Amino acid sequence: MDIPYEVVDRAVAGDQDACREIVEKLHRPVLATTHRFLGRRFNDEAEDIAQEIFLKVFRTLHRFDKQRGVKFTTWVFTFVRNHCFDVLKKKRLTTTSLQSEDAEGEEKSWELEDGSARRPEELAESSELGEQIELALASLVEEQRMVFVLREYEQLDLKSIAEVMDCSEGTVKSRLHRAKEALKQRLEPYLRTQ
Repeated sequence: MDIPYEVVDRAVAGDQDACREIVEKLHRPVLATTHRFLGRRFNDEAEDIAQEIFLKVFRTLHRFDKQRGVKFTTWVFTFVRNHCFDVLKKKRLTTTSLQSEDAEGEEKSWELEDGSARRPEELAESSELGEQIELALASLVEEQRMVFVLREYEQLDLKSIAEVMDCSEGTVKSRLHRAKEALKQRLEPYLRTQ
């Protein structure tokens, strides 16, 4: 998914084909990340938010420094993070932390139940899973939610996430662990322990 530096150089020089290539390759990841991070309440604004992010990226494209060794997509996801945080600040939405720790300090293995073995009332409950996952994601602290979305949905490596979030890889691991624990707790009625 990363954009070659040569394409970025051409875009900085004003090549419209290069600009179009950047947008075409990154539109889906930018839109998906903003949607997953901000949630359904921003469905009507999702496309506008993605366009605002691309405007910011192209206005400052000349500042991208390939000599730093940062991937272009990592640089773009920094704009996604900052803009999403700004959108939430403007809307004054609060988030709640659901951090929890296992008393024994052990991680549990979780998986969805086999739907074929469920009774009708259980199937009705599982149809809510997508909505419950979105609500659980929305309940995470902003930094944990962004780390989770970048890792689990966009498949960014820890180093890239650390660059996007402007923190250490250790902090990324910690936030990711806390996010997963909070999600497990929130989604426990829909999961079973192995």
